Amino acid sequence: MMSDEPAVLPAHDPSLGDLLQRLVADTGHLFRTELRLARSEVASGVRGAATGAALIGAGVVLFLGAVFTFLGALVGWLTPWLGAGWAAALVALGTAAVAGVLLAIGASKLSPKRLMPTQAVASVRRDVDALQGK
Repeated sequence: MMSDEPAVLPAHDPSLGDLLQRLVADTGHLFRTELRLARSEVASGVRGAATGAALIGAGVVLFLGAVFTFLGALVGWLTPWLGAGWAAALVALGTAAVAGVLLAIGASKLSPKRLMPTQAVASVRRDVDALQGK
């Protein structure tokens, strides 16, 4: 049932102290929320880094078995043309180049930039700018 009576208004306007208390409470809530966002972003980055590290480890183990077998066969194949020493050196240099590429890709997955909570930092900057009236 609807009433024709006006809504009950507060008995008084909020004081400056009340407004400051609310501002402090709201600011605290805002920063706690931003902290939760930053924690979530960092946790997500750490999970991504752990995945990268696991992929590097699995790749190294599997790659080593195949590489040793293949490299032995390659040295044996090149030996009649280059001699055993030159064949082994050439195969070793080629293997080092491939390993360098794989390590660079894996290291990029572990980059500190991936762990930075960029969304939370940007959000805090916007909030600080808003509070400063920028």
